[in-house]
Amino acid sequence: MHPISKGAALAIFAATAVVAFGVGRVTAPAQTAGRPADLAGAIRASLGEGDAVRRLAATTALLERLERKDLPDVLAVYEGMMPAIDAWDLGAFFGAWARFDPAGAIEYALALPRRNMLEERRIGVRAALAGWAYADPAKARVAAEKVAKHNAPLRVDVWNGLVTGWVRSGRDLEGLVGFLAELRPRTQRDKSAEVAVRELVRVAGADAALAWADAILGDESQEQSLKRAVFEAALRNSGALDPARTGAWVLGYAEAEYAPDGAVITGRRWGRVDGTAAMAWLEKLPAGQPRDRGVREAFLAWATADWDGAQAWLESASLTAFHDPALEVLAEQLLAWDPAEALGWCERILGEMPRARCLSSGASRWYAKDALAAEAWLQTSSLDEEARSEVRKSTGTGQAGPAKRRRRPGAGQG
Repeated sequence: MHPISKGAALAIFAATAVVAFGVGRVTAPAQTAGRPADLAGAIRASLGEGDAVRRLAATTALLERLERKDLPDVLAVYEGMMPAIDAWDLGAFFGAWARFDPAGAIEYALALPRRNMLEERRIGVRAALAGWAYADPAKARVAAEKVAKHNAPLRVDVWNGLVTGWVRSGRDLEGLVGFLAELRPRTQRDKSAEVAVRELVRVAGADAALAWADAILGDESQEQSLKRAVFEAALRNSGALDPARTGAWVLGYAEAEYAPDGAVITGRRWGRVDGTAAMAWLEKLPAGQPRDRGVREAFLAWATADWDGAQAWLESASLTAFHDPALEVLAEQLLAWDPAEALGWCERILGEMPRARCLSSGASRWYAKDALAAEAWLQTSSLDEEARSEVRKSTGTGQAGPAKRRRRPGAGQG
């Protein structure tokens, strides 16, 4: 196992404390009605409820009463209904079973036929391991390693179930880091790291997830590839919940080797919900390709969610090189609807190379659809004769019929 530095261990301890508190709040046993005389019959009736929310609420309340002595009758109910019930109904049953017999729940799931009950096997293994890891991460890890060794098609569910329950338990998150560092292949390790961060965000919030990520990113013994996976997972999941907090956090890693996509991921996430704030944040980053990519992705996300707002921001801005990628995106989006307007936005790009690229690309696409109109524009454009010739040649014959009018980007959006 990779050694953990003292500073990293302290950060993990802090995150663990927050998670334990969060899990305690979220998963404290609910006060349920008295135990029915026929638990299996009551569960069978609840599974027949037509309203999905009422069905899940009633069934899980009953499953909280499940004990070992009830298992044969309740299992018979689920066996009879298994082809017809939803994944969340089945997962709740395996989770309840795992409270008192996780090994038995996993053994039963693995015995389901591969040919026609593969999804049920996956749900059962994943839910049972999550329940086991919630109660005892160390024992669940040993069991998971045995299951994964002999059931290769289920490894994704095995590891993801283990990590889910481990995080929810709030125990030994330092050990979870060591487990992830050793997990192979790396693609699976990265997926499980994503699961860990997602669960941390869910049960304890963005601060806990970012503190856990900090511990890994600050540990020199960890591989760069693991750091990149954790960094990006933290951005995606924490950024969706708290973009401002995550944006402030990522600034500390702007120059890190494992963080080349920090601006892109943050801009894309934040742009969907608050384009103005996303752009203000991006403007704080050093000029260069990472920031340009972030501006592009943020503006595209913003324009998709709020076309009028995004365009109004550009129209009112005192344009600098910072705005060039957003201008390119706006031109690209307008091109199918109004090529002349799109190319007008290209002209406002300050950088010589991106401006020429925007103009040439847009003119070529316009020429392919409406050569007469595009040619008229070319005659008075800022493109030199060589670039104009390239535009004409890029269409093959240089002739095309009039363009069909398309719906303006964002039309009809609120």
